[in-house]
Amino acid sequence: MRTYRDLFARSGFTPLFLVSSGQVAGQTVSGLALGTLVYAGTGSPLLSGLAMFGPALAQVVGAATLLSAADRLPPRAALA
Repeated sequence: MRTYRDLFARSGFTPLFLVSSGQVAGQTVSGLALGTLVYAGTGSPLLSGLAMFGPALAQVVGAATLLSAADRLPPRAALA
């Protein structure tokens, strides 16, 4: 596949792309809405920022720690 037209011509790619795009858009809107609600309720930019970016920060920290721990295990123990 050399072009996007070839990629979107595949029957399984278009629904997958649309669902993935919808998920990203939904997470973006929910983060903005949550940050706005927290700021309106508390007036605190810090709490608003934590509400907006807390889940992403937790994912980054969890990935950094858990992936390094998984690299220390032998492959068969990690799969069991």
